[in-house]
Amino acid sequence: MFNTETVFHLIGDPCLKLYRAKGKGFWYFEFDDRVRFGTKQVLVKRINDLPLDTWVSKGRTFAAAMRVKHKR
Repeated sequence: MFNTETVFHLIGDPCLKLYRAKGKGFWYFEFDDRVRFGTKQVLVKRINDLPLDTWVSKGRTFAAAMRVKHKR
């Protein structure tokens, strides 16, 4: 069993957060570096419905895509 703090620690990106959407049945990553902002849904009810390495991979991939997408 793991929690959001474990996911944050392993991803290691201060611009990325992970939240559970209350009453919606999914989680989402939020990226915000004060210049770029975006979210990515992860359609699972409980954080432990996916393996930890999947969360880390999804988070890192999303953060990297946000940085590349809006790089100027």
